[in-house]
Amino acid sequence: MNPSPKKTLLCIPIVSDNYAEVLKDLKEAEEKGDITELRLDCVKDLDETKLEIVLKSKNKPMIVTYMGKSEHKTRFIKKAIECKVEFVDIDFEDKESVEKIPKDRADTKVIISYHNFDETPNINVLNETYKKIKSLNADLIKIVTMARSINDNFIIFDLLQGKNDLISFCMGLKGQISRVLAWKYGSAVSYACLSENKKSAPGQMTVKDLEVYRFKKIFTDTEVVGVIGEFAENSQSKNVHNPWFEGLNFVFVPFKTEKKDLDRLIKNIKKRGICGAAVTIPYKEEVMKFLDEIDDTAEKIGAVNTIVNGNGRLIGYNTDQYGAIRSLRNETDLENKKVLLLGAGGAARSIAYGLKKENANVTVVNRSIERAEKISKEFDVNFARIEKLKELVEKNEIIINSTSIGIHPHQEDSIVEEINEGKIVMDVVYNPRITKLIRIAMNNNCKTITGENMLVYQAVKQFKLWTGKNVKIEDVENARKLLW
Repeated sequence: MNPSPKKTLLCIPIVSDNYAEVLKDLKEAEEKGDITELRLDCVKDLDETKLEIVLKSKNKPMIVTYMGKSEHKTRFIKKAIECKVEFVDIDFEDKESVEKIPKDRADTKVIISYHNFDETPNINVLNETYKKIKSLNADLIKIVTMARSINDNFIIFDLLQGKNDLISFCMGLKGQISRVLAWKYGSAVSYACLSENKKSAPGQMTVKDLEVYRFKKIFTDTEVVGVIGEFAENSQSKNVHNPWFEGLNFVFVPFKTEKKDLDRLIKNIKKRGICGAAVTIPYKEEVMKFLDEIDDTAEKIGAVNTIVNGNGRLIGYNTDQYGAIRSLRNETDLENKKVLLLGAGGAARSIAYGLKKENANVTVVNRSIERAEKISKEFDVNFARIEKLKELVEKNEIIINSTSIGIHPHQEDSIVEEINEGKIVMDVVYNPRITKLIRIAMNNNCKTITGENMLVYQAVKQFKLWTGKNVKIEDVENARKLLW
């Protein structure tokens, strides 16, 4: 086996706690990955004889490693080398084990690995670590850090440049893009587990997760699009765009971002030539100040949900208003309809803009009366105090929740608790699809429009902006059904 940045190998860790389960998981892991990793420290009933049987049972290359200290560690590693296992992984911090790496190991290559479970050091520190490990008796170098910021991934991408002997990625939820984009940026190996309860590191994704991103179809020239949000990992957009990207050299990934990291992320998107991004809660307004240009519609709305990188210039667009209006018009004509719009954030601004263009009679309600009044003035719509919510629900024909109230994990929350029958009720929240608000509406014989409709229809416009191509009608319907 000769790993190179041209093809990242997918490694499946085996973390079973008993010998019988190891043999079972080995078979499944070999079906799903290019290489396996046997975590000896996890197997409670292991001995040298059983280890030899495991190594003789395998049909694909294997990495053998033992995390932590143990009197058995050196003995097991030596036995694996005697059995001519393809790789052993030795912890850089375990000086004793590093010093005892056998010189005569013609059939086994050695990975020396550095793990930082606290942070991602700066690029200078990591390059020094790489040099120190390279000076030792190693065939491959592994450097894995904890992502405390989405931007830590880009430090790892810098580290990988020009290094054919390096395995590197970030741990944690914020580091998942470095696992997905391993092939693009040159990590020799990426890791994925068989299931959620068989992870060997924080933030490790399952094989099924990686399949969503079409991991094996990501190359060095693949165009990257990401969704920027506080809880980007929960966005269902990955299940919309990645299937649409089939046949195109694109991938859609989550940029899980804190507000303090937003400015730097936008700079990294520009610097790295990232194709574009979707923007979700709570950054649709905040992101505007970091962009080079704002489309006229997005400017009028005052919110951006789509970014396109046009030759190094980041341009902001708003496709939410199209998604919302298309979803509503599937159920009713909007002219002169009385609409109660709940919320005053970026989504509310988009919807208010679209409804006004349709000549609907809109009233905005929000906990912050100042924000509701601001939308009222900008879009020439009505506003009211939240104390009058019950009365307003009764008087309006269409009720739209544009807030994040009811989103997972707060799915038992709803801004409205009572709805009289005959209304049309729309919720922009799509996780869960059937929110508490939608359940209340269903129980009162109301027409309902669930959040995946707006998500899919606005994504149609995003897709065109990023790729220059139209989504096929059947693919639009397939996306809606998938999210049902």
